[in-house]
Amino acid sequence: MTDAPAEEAADGAPVDGRAARWAGHREARRLELVDAAVAAIGEHGPEVTTEQIAAQAGVSRPGLYRHFEGRDDLQSAIAARSVERLVHELEPVWRPSGHPFEMLAKALRAHLGWLEANANVYRYLKRTSFGTGGESATTNVRATVAEHVAGMLVDGSLGAEIPPPVAHPLAFGLVGMVDSASSHWLDDPHGASRDQLATQLTEACWAVIRVTVGPLPTG
Repeated sequence: MTDAPAEEAADGAPVDGRAARWAGHREARRLELVDAAVAAIGEHGPEVTTEQIAAQAGVSRPGLYRHFEGRDDLQSAIAARSVERLVHELEPVWRPSGHPFEMLAKALRAHLGWLEANANVYRYLKRTSFGTGGESATTNVRATVAEHVAGMLVDGSLGAEIPPPVAHPLAFGLVGMVDSASSHWLDDPHGASRDQLATQLTEACWAVIRVTVGPLPTG
């Protein structure tokens, strides 16, 4: 009986088929554990323990860490998965349609909706630091969203083509303002509803864009 030919990696080196399938299985299992961790955070809050995450996943604590190099690796995976989910939630926004002002309003409503539905996950990311720089995981979230916004500013999706040297600082400034305001609202809304905050932030962001690039169409 002849063995099946070995698969090849991107660099042309042979890869054992069973090893490739096992690696895929491990990656799928790791993703299941990360999703369980996100669910545990949603249920127990940002103070979630490793034991609670393991219980949510239906494994022991040592069993959980067989798939991660340590707590930092697990936290990094949780942050990456959360960014992925937020970007997916905002997916319709990255495909521009309609008037720029309404597109901006739609993006902010989607962001606040995700934030409200995932408040505990957001708080967990906010208090979790990585690496030697000590930056919170929310920094990664802001950067990811800001890069998308910058792309929309550059290609004219928001009403005018803005040069990259202007678009990128503007995008990061807008996202930082929205994140700071919405984070404060999440902890202390001062009686403001989600829709009220969305309207306020939409008008504020639109005003900043107009001051930066001049009048833009609203209808």
